[in-house]
Amino acid sequence: MKPRPRRAFSLIELLVVIAIIALLVAVLLPALAAARKAGKSTVCLSNLRSIGQAHVLYSGDHRELIVPSYTMTGTTGAAVPLDGWGPILDRDGYMGGAGEATLRASPFTCPEAKDVPGVLAGQTGNDPDNPKGWMDWPCIRTGSAFVATTIPDRNLEKTIRVAYWINGDNPIGNAAPVTPNLYYTGSVGYGPGTNGLSIEYTRMSAFVRPSTLVAVADGVYSGRQRDNRIGTTNCRIGYRHPGGKGQANAAFADGHAVPIEGAKFPRALGGPKDPAMIEAENRHGQPTVYANPERALGLN
Repeated sequence: MKPRPRRAFSLIELLVVIAIIALLVAVLLPALAAARKAGKSTVCLSNLRSIGQAHVLYSGDHRELIVPSYTMTGTTGAAVPLDGWGPILDRDGYMGGAGEATLRASPFTCPEAKDVPGVLAGQTGNDPDNPKGWMDWPCIRTGSAFVATTIPDRNLEKTIRVAYWINGDNPIGNAAPVTPNLYYTGSVGYGPGTNGLSIEYTRMSAFVRPSTLVAVADGVYSGRQRDNRIGTTNCRIGYRHPGGKGQANAAFADGHAVPIEGAKFPRALGGPKDPAMIEAENRHGQPTVYANPERALGLN
């Protein structure tokens, strides 16, 4: 018995198969891209959870003192080496795995961070990529730039690339009034301000609601709490992750980490903002930038 001849695909059948494969690829690619972004957001949250817990451990070992955003003298920061909270935690063994000026595979950088120096002339300007970038610590402020350096006499022998923002009192550049314990931390040593005070270490006991106090978040540098909404000029919060118009992952003073939508990130007083609106953004039960919101907003 002769074998039955095999029937070949017709051109139409081949085209149908190709069309089906193309359709499946078109359907799956966005889902794969979304899954990839979700995975990177999870890694970022893990980084921030580790950072938040490192801050808590640092405070426990240093009589409740919070690690400074950086240490300085004077008010301008010019030609003064600024150490930075990232290098301090790395040097003292509270965080590990930080390479020298490494953007990828570092606990101090978000996987979605843009490879751009985020802070130029002390600000991020209007480029939406700048708050999603990075800053190197330790550094020296020279004119309008921050130049990476090391500080051997403080055992800071390497430069660490940091792609997260810290909620610090950061009036560097001009003499300004100093308010004790206003935010999570501060530029310890800044001063004297126009009221004759200098910024000192913040203590954990100053926090009224540590579980809602934002400590570190997606972004760059420190401070500028009044301008931290998505799309705002000189915003330093980097909304790198999907969700609403964009989300920023954040670590809180008690060590846990969750995302915050760009339209809900709490702001501080300053500029033409309505104080009642800022009060609503920092009310009890939701994220706040203030160590003691009621005192900072004049509610007690």
